[in-house]
Amino acid sequence: MSDTPNRDEQILGMVEQFIDVANRLKDEGQNTDLINTAFMLASGQYATYLAVGNQGYLKESGVRKLAQAYEHNLKLLQNLKKAMYNPEGKD
Repeated sequence: MSDTPNRDEQILGMVEQFIDVANRLKDEGQNTDLINTAFMLASGQYATYLAVGNQGYLKESGVRKLAQAYEHNLKLLQNLKKAMYNPEGKD
């Protein structure tokens, strides 16, 4: 038996926590473009840390690999949203 539903629920719960932080920053008057940039940079920083630690950086091949992972996850998110808001699949 797969643990995917539980894993998916955990991921979506964490996403909601990040969104809550973003909304708190927005409610405190921060610019939404700056919030978005900060979240993207934080995510990139964490992904870099996981790959090479605190004292390293990604080479071009690592940047491409990470960009592909972001693209994959963004497509997954859009497919989820499409299923929620456009279940008939009409574009």
